[in-house]
Amino acid sequence: MRRIFTFFFPLFIFAADIQTLITHYKNGHYKYVCLNGYKLFSQIKKDEDLVSMYAFSCLRADYINRLAVPILILGKTPQSRKNRSYFSLLLTQKNLLISALGDKVELTNISCPNTDHIISKVFNLYFQKKYKKTDNIYIMQDPKKEDHTYQVSIIKRASIPYLKIEEYQNGKKVKIHIYR
Repeated sequence: MRRIFTFFFPLFIFAADIQTLITHYKNGHYKYVCLNGYKLFSQIKKDEDLVSMYAFSCLRADYINRLAVPILILGKTPQSRKNRSYFSLLLTQKNLLISALGDKVELTNISCPNTDHIISKVFNLYFQKKYKKTDNIYIMQDPKKEDHTYQVSIIKRASIPYLKIEEYQNGKKVKIHIYR
């Protein structure tokens, strides 16, 4: 009997951990799902729905660089390919913004799909030249939300450039996003 118990006990723990992740995701605890999904990734990578849940959690928790591995895994179903494209787009837009703003690389004739993610909004405003520049800060007005503005800049930490996006609503700072 003991041998059976030791065999099934790890499976029970794994199932409980996955269910806990799903519960936290449904409750909007995206940072928890991203951080703990990373720890369980070797188990969840076999299920594209769980990989997508993990990736969306990391995206919503601003851990955007953690999307790289799910991008490589997703692709068996039409929905997972759509998710893969979405994650790839956001990573590409982030990297292009860092190159344009931080490295002063002149990029022209760039057009990408619009999404509702802040990186995509800022990307499109920047490449449409819909900003005011003060020192090294780009100030942008959200065209869909007139009370929303963004202040975009590059900050360096240990010589590594980071994209910093500060969100303002009615002139009051509501959130800061920092992406490497």
